[in-house]
Amino acid sequence: MLNPAKLNSAYKVIHFGDSHIQGDRISGEVRNNLQALGGNGGSGMFFPYSLCKSVGPTGTNSNITGTYTYSSILKNPTKRRIGSLGYEITLSQDAVFTMEFNEQFRGKRSKEFSILIHGTMDTVAIDLAIPGVLKSHEAMGNQLTRYTFECSEIPSKIQFRALKECSLWGIEFVQESGLVYQQCGVVGAQFTHLLPHKEDILSMLQWQKPNLVVFSYGTNESYSALDSIAYEKQIASFILLLKEKLPEVGIIITNAPDTRSAGKTPKSELVVNRCLNLIANKTETAYYDVNRVMGGWGSHACWQANDLFLKDQLHFNKKGATLMGQMLCHALLKACNVGIEQQSLLEKQITPSFPKQVTIPATPPSIVTNTVSRTYIVKEGDSLSAIAKKLGTSVDALCKLNGITNPNSLKLGQKISY
Repeated sequence: MLNPAKLNSAYKVIHFGDSHIQGDRISGEVRNNLQALGGNGGSGMFFPYSLCKSVGPTGTNSNITGTYTYSSILKNPTKRRIGSLGYEITLSQDAVFTMEFNEQFRGKRSKEFSILIHGTMDTVAIDLAIPGVLKSHEAMGNQLTRYTFECSEIPSKIQFRALKECSLWGIEFVQESGLVYQQCGVVGAQFTHLLPHKEDILSMLQWQKPNLVVFSYGTNESYSALDSIAYEKQIASFILLLKEKLPEVGIIITNAPDTRSAGKTPKSELVVNRCLNLIANKTETAYYDVNRVMGGWGSHACWQANDLFLKDQLHFNKKGATLMGQMLCHALLKACNVGIEQQSLLEKQITPSFPKQVTIPATPPSIVTNTVSRTYIVKEGDSLSAIAKKLGTSVDALCKLNGITNPNSLKLGQKISY
């Protein structure tokens, strides 16, 4: 599955997801703990979300003088190409982009940085507006160019002018060493939103060469109807293609936490999580059951009562996100069999923070490489259709899995696998 001998300065993690990840609280906590072992290699590529009517990244202030438009994997009216960060900003000729940094910036700045530009031009597309030297402009394929600049000192801002119309895909401070942890979250995203852009996303991943890719989706899918058969087929196909393009990469799929957005019940949560589990099993991909770790269906109430959610009951607050990140990092270290001291430290941090009235699993939350065998015990008054609805599956699926020929022949106390 993961199979690195150890987490070290050559290790790179790329974490895809929705608003839980774009906010960088959960992924930021994982980053901090992993970099305590492998060294601070920064946050990889990042994007000025605030210019796209979104939020972040923390510790930055961005603006554009001149005309520009933007798109994301959710909203792309002009059918722009979009890479792995999930957003693009198209600057008109002579538009000036500026991003300023302060002490709250979660990445690691350096004198050397790269700017990823997509466009049709064959010549230089941008001109640095702060003192610095263009070291290289490297064609990355698919009309994508990486411009690398070097300044005499670590810049407090990055500013450039578009010489022609072009699209900004990302910025990265270049580091000589340290573990890199990059988040690619998009507010409102679902796993399937990646698929129309899979060519560019996979192309970027191929030249970034991550050791580990994490996919954290399911929350937004849970609040709408879902075609589970199509969902499983499309995502599984994408994961298998990723494995084909990057055969050495480790992959983890996490599922949807138990939430209640604005008091609404996520009607498809059980179905979505079952699909993600099946996808992980079919593609032989590692799986981390966030929902089970929380305490399962209905556990959001305890997390809310213990002040771990924001008022929207959809997003974790700083305390809750820190706990979620600590548990995910602990599971990753355990799966890799590294960082024993860090594992012990995380366990000491997790235990007192875990919600009251929710039982911490006897075995620490773990990342598994196949589906977990689950059993439902038939109770008085149960029918197979009612059980299927409760478990987020179908009567046919339960019959096939359990060898049931007569759906009306359930017995009290009978064990149903799902």
